[in-house]
Amino acid sequence: ADVITVIDWKPYGPSFGALASFLSTGIKKNGTLVGVFATQLPPEAKPICSVVPSITAQQWQDAVAETGKQRMLVQKATRVFLQALKGVDVETNRIDFVLTVGDATDSMRKTMKGYDTIPAPPTQAIANLLLEAWDQWEVLDQEMKLSLELKDASFTVLSKVMKLSRAIDDALNAALEQYVLSAVAAQPTIRSIIWGVSQRQASLVHRMAVEALFIRFDIGVDVNTARFAESVGAFEVAHWELLEGRSVSVQTLGSFLAGRALQRTTDACTLNAMEDVLSKFVTMKASLHEVLASNTTASEHAAIRAAYQLGNTLSDNMATASNFYA
Repeated sequence: ADVITVIDWKPYGPSFGALASFLSTGIKKNGTLVGVFATQLPPEAKPICSVVPSITAQQWQDAVAETGKQRMLVQKATRVFLQALKGVDVETNRIDFVLTVGDATDSMRKTMKGYDTIPAPPTQAIANLLLEAWDQWEVLDQEMKLSLELKDASFTVLSKVMKLSRAIDDALNAALEQYVLSAVAAQPTIRSIIWGVSQRQASLVHRMAVEALFIRFDIGVDVNTARFAESVGAFEVAHWELLEGRSVSVQTLGSFLAGRALQRTTDACTLNAMEDVLSKFVTMKASLHEVLASNTTASEHAAIRAAYQLGNTLSDNMATASNFYA
């Protein structure tokens, strides 16, 4: 008898993570198999009561880490772009920009299609958010490259860059939250909430600098002043939530995860790493306030340079702490 093989619903990499199912059957001629006919079912044909595919704890961790890395890279790319336009270490920042954009693009492709131990998006909601971030990233990438080429720091261009950068950050934050929620639902014993909080810290390091730089460009001053205070506060709150085992706040990971309790940090290596993080953060925050208060080009550039060097070190320290939390 003819056999129809069914491949159940899973996110499909070549369709950028959209759910897909396949049916296939053999084609015979005079009883001899001469080929195979296969068809892909579209997402709308999926039954309502489907379950999240089975994903290991390591895969959940890698997916959360990669999504957090994307947030950091998008904010860092925006930061070095603005620093180059400001005339701060122009060639160095342009090189950093090219490298960071390449890393961000590769990272987004990995999570959209699945790569090695990073699974393709486990739910349609995550796939949609990642695709939304990708679409806006392609536009932002081109806008920043053209602006650097033309040395265009106009209000129109920078306003567009600001909106795109923030929109991508929001979409990736929502995707990160969905990853953590899905991980908690699938495997309640894994430390997905702690992973999510610790990964988010690195992106905040660069985001608060981006907001300070937009203020110096006189772009959305009121909005970015409020956002800068929000980013600084969010970093500080999350730091103590991780250390002391407090309940997660809305500003740390979003409303869906607010109120979830974190475990108190007791491991000596993790505590040492977090002490380094806090020390560098206090110094970097002071440098960013110097950026905002600068009244000469020389003092502004010196403060931007110092904050960037501290930010890179702080991101590395936070990555070390995140690895301990994992």
